[in-house]
Amino acid sequence: MSRTILFIAAFWLAVPLWGQSGIMPRRSSSIKIPSQETMEKITEADPELVSRELVSTLSDTTSRALLFSPVAVDMLGFDKRMSDTKESFLLRNNTPYRLSRVVLKMIYRTPDGQMIDYRTRMVDCDLLPRSTRKCEIESFDRSKNYYHVDSPPSRVSGRPFKVSFQLLRYDIVIEP
Repeated sequence: MSRTILFIAAFWLAVPLWGQSGIMPRRSSSIKIPSQETMEKITEADPELVSRELVSTLSDTTSRALLFSPVAVDMLGFDKRMSDTKESFLLRNNTPYRLSRVVLKMIYRTPDGQMIDYRTRMVDCDLLPRSTRKCEIESFDRSKNYYHVDSPPSRVSGRPFKVSFQLLRYDIVIEP
């Protein structure tokens, strides 16, 4: 009998602490689903600017995560002559941030639109905010048969090509 009373007393004292000790899971917080008004405001934002979103952290400091923008970097002035082993182009940073590395998917096509080749290239460059910089990478054309349609013509006949790109990634420099 005394063991039963002791067990009931111990159980009665432990129950209020049970949920706080980590033995039982705490009640989860509810998930807030954005309303139609919120979604309309997000889609109406200017697509050229890098959006920011609040991120909850474990510390008391509040940090912000920068969202990827596919229009953050433009490619301008592509050049590849038939005799070149490198392709050169200008990259323009449309963000208010300094970028250190850009990853591009480059798609090479004939002037009538048929795909010749595609590849993904990482371009290491220091792009200051709202600035343009010339970059060079190894050419996809190792046999020197192709030339870009906007490049100066060559005396030897070759195959013209156009290039398009997709921005896959960029690294933002965090300065102290």
